[in-house]
Amino acid sequence: MSNVKKRELNKYGFDKTLEFSWKKLGKFLKLVGVTAKSNKILFAFLILSCIMGSFLAACLPLVASMMITALSNNNVEPTIKFLLWNTSLIKWTSWFYLTLVILVLMLITEYLVNWTIGLFSLKLEIQERQNILIKLVNQDVDFFFETVSGNILTRLVGDTQSLAFGVQQFVTNIIYFLTGCITAISIMLLSNMVTVALFSGIYLFLVIGIAFMLFIKSRRKLILAFDKKRDVDEDMTDRVSNISLIKSSGLEKYEIKRIEDMNEIYNRAGDPSITWSSILNSFISTSISLMSSIYIIAVAIIIVLQNANQAQVAKVSTDIILINILLSFLLGAVGMLVPTLRSATRAQNAAQRISELTEPVPTIFSNYEEAEIKKIDSITLEGIKFAYPKKPDKIILPKTSITFEKGKSYAFVGETGSGKSTIAKLLLKFYEPTEGKIMITGKFDIGEGKTKTESHDLHDMNLPSYLSRVGYVEQEPQIVFGDFWENIRYAKFDATDEEVIRATKKANLHDFIISLKDGYDTILGQRGFLLSGGQKQRLVIARVFLKNPDLLILDEATSALDNIVEKEIQKELDQLMQGRTSVTIAHRLSTIKNVDQIIVLGANGKGILQIGTFEELIEKPGRFKKLYEAGLMG
Repeated sequence: MSNVKKRELNKYGFDKTLEFSWKKLGKFLKLVGVTAKSNKILFAFLILSCIMGSFLAACLPLVASMMITALSNNNVEPTIKFLLWNTSLIKWTSWFYLTLVILVLMLITEYLVNWTIGLFSLKLEIQERQNILIKLVNQDVDFFFETVSGNILTRLVGDTQSLAFGVQQFVTNIIYFLTGCITAISIMLLSNMVTVALFSGIYLFLVIGIAFMLFIKSRRKLILAFDKKRDVDEDMTDRVSNISLIKSSGLEKYEIKRIEDMNEIYNRAGDPSITWSSILNSFISTSISLMSSIYIIAVAIIIVLQNANQAQVAKVSTDIILINILLSFLLGAVGMLVPTLRSATRAQNAAQRISELTEPVPTIFSNYEEAEIKKIDSITLEGIKFAYPKKPDKIILPKTSITFEKGKSYAFVGETGSGKSTIAKLLLKFYEPTEGKIMITGKFDIGEGKTKTESHDLHDMNLPSYLSRVGYVEQEPQIVFGDFWENIRYAKFDATDEEVIRATKKANLHDFIISLKDGYDTILGQRGFLLSGGQKQRLVIARVFLKNPDLLILDEATSALDNIVEKEIQKELDQLMQGRTSVTIAHRLSTIKNVDQIIVLGANGKGILQIGTFEELIEKPGRFKKLYEAGLMG
């Protein structure tokens, strides 16, 4: 039996043991690499600025110590020792001016580091937001049914910010750490302080090793707390979006108590993280203080044991100043390592969560390279069969064949689960048929301003071109944040003001708009909350009038309206349907009484049970008559 322990994943796809993952680190570094590749000069300038700043910071104590050496020499000797070499710069003022130059250069490089890393992290954040949005708009509709919207928003806003902040901390600090340590130990070696350099290297190795183990423990607790925080964030997003339910139920106190309880769970999960983080920080602080103290005590003991003379003591005292500063610099770098690792951990986990949005591969493609369709004449469903991808064994629509002829109106009726809305989703290519083809016959662009009547499988067609010829009115009107102009033009961005106004007049919306203080410039708010249900539907109808499609799909367009408003809206819909091929997903008699053909679907994948006009079906014994007599189609 294999002894290899299988990793268990939590609901976010992370290892439950929360062990370090090279995969997560790789995703983080990959995102940094992509941004660096597209901003080569900026990234190179950032690296050079960090290296130069760290190098100057490490060299500053050396130059300052040389100023003290020059003062001690008092122009007695023609040269003084600088690392491994003798130099004729024996005046202390020369070293003082050199110190000032280094300070000025440090100020400049510090500004350059902050400017370049700020700009680089901003570009990374914007690039990832754009990447997420590009991936989301190209993703299958099914993806959004399975992913909580609050989770998407958290990753789009919170995780991209965490990634940018993590990069900002990680890149600069790790370069400062590595450059500073190498420079400081090199100065010790070149200053003939081999013992000190060896001691510093061993001490650093031990401190970093222990700190890293403590950090791993702290990191695991931190991620557990973050998971709890994300649960709270997603729940609060969901509750805010359902605020009308809370208000209408009078459950404000219940929700407050429930949120307090959830935050208490998050609070308890955060306690171990804070405890281990405090232990880690205390260890680092103590290690920093202890190293300098150990060295000074060791030097004092050596001086006493060797009975050193005054000149030797003066020389050792000068060296101690340099060594103490270099040691402080080294340990400062160690202290910087902990927040660096912490920010890198947050960043790599943010990169992992972002990848959960960007890595899923869609199954439906836009086929931009295919010929554009200029006119839809007819649509034929050839033996199509459908089951949802996540439930392939449950057949929603059995093998079905039907043709929607140009200019005719069709209606699908049936009980819940009969697959009538599935027809609309297949025609919009939200899903692909499990079997069969959807053939589109129409005029296709063949170049040089010419068109040719052809039939193409919707699977292989230029999808944006096809959808530009399709109008869709659904039960829940889709309103974007903006004014009336923006919302109505969403179907046709190049439309003139006059064309928009004509469309609103056809939809019987114009008079309402001009009665508002700001008229067409009125901001509708999120999801059009300023409008009633009927006004929202009229806006969508105006949008479709402006689009002037060949195929019109009405998916229970009036089911959310009361009878009076429904009759008013149905007049606009009837006008909209004139001269177009229309497919109506029906739930009431008023929406299908005048269509050319009614298709009755059976529940639980039974498919087409009856086809005919309203007058024909009402006289025949069958499913439609039963629905009508039961009042389900009234």
